[in-house]
Amino acid sequence: MCVTTTMTAAMTATITAAPTIAAILTALLLCLSTTKGQESEEGERHEITWGRPNTNTAYFDDDTPTNVTAVVGQKATLPCQVINLDKKDVSWIRQRDLHILTVGIFTYTSDDRFKVYHPEDSNEWYLEISPVTFRDAGVYECQVSTSPKVFLPILLTVEVQQARIQGPKEVYIQSGSTIKLTCIVNTHSENVGAVTWFRDTNELDYDSPRGGVSIEIEKTPAKTTSKLFLTRAMKGDSGNYTCAPQFADAASVVVHVVNGEESAAVHTAGSSCVCSSVLVVTGCLLLLLLPGPRPS
Repeated sequence: MCVTTTMTAAMTATITAAPTIAAILTALLLCLSTTKGQESEEGERHEITWGRPNTNTAYFDDDTPTNVTAVVGQKATLPCQVINLDKKDVSWIRQRDLHILTVGIFTYTSDDRFKVYHPEDSNEWYLEISPVTFRDAGVYECQVSTSPKVFLPILLTVEVQQARIQGPKEVYIQSGSTIKLTCIVNTHSENVGAVTWFRDTNELDYDSPRGGVSIEIEKTPAKTTSKLFLTRAMKGDSGNYTCAPQFADAASVVVHVVNGEESAAVHTAGSSCVCSSVLVVTGCLLLLLLPGPRPS
């Protein structure tokens, strides 16, 4: 109503006298300012409250982490600590589709990977996702049914662990020597699950009649290292070796077990290839440096 009246006044002012245009514009600005103020007041009335400590209403613990990183295949635990809950309900909501996952200790989704963990007589309401997948990444809200509603958003980041075997992708081992392969898995936790080694499609048997097959495992918060040893390497030990952690992408390397003559042939072939490449490059450089035919 205010805008319509002002626009009508503006049209009349344009026809009658130019000096009144400034006054009309001022009135229009005042009208817009008043409308904006009313909208702000309405927005404030509906503003979501996060909860305040030292009151009788529910609020969230300030020490609750709001960023959680999980690994594909493992369990993700999203924390929520509510103080002064009284008889109110705590719910977990998935923000991307506003799907209600849990209310209190009950689950409201057909996906049985989701559940709430609430230790008795505690302020903690954990949302657990196990096993977690890439699709689970995103924002989740821990909500309390107060008036006005309070909620706490938790960002879940999902990563994949990757195994890596040190050295080249193709290895030549002298017959009778020891095959040593080192597999490293960088991780956010010490749990990468069991690390299994395969030759081609067969799992290595550390108690096989062959003997001489062993592994060493070292775990730190930053990585897990698995070392494979095969003593007295034989022709039959050649093949594709794969390091396959339970909760990480696998890595592979091809191992060739060769005798003395074959080893020399491999090195000779490699040297011949290098020499040939050097000769080609040298020849090209000489052609570029040679002076061209002089114009007659």
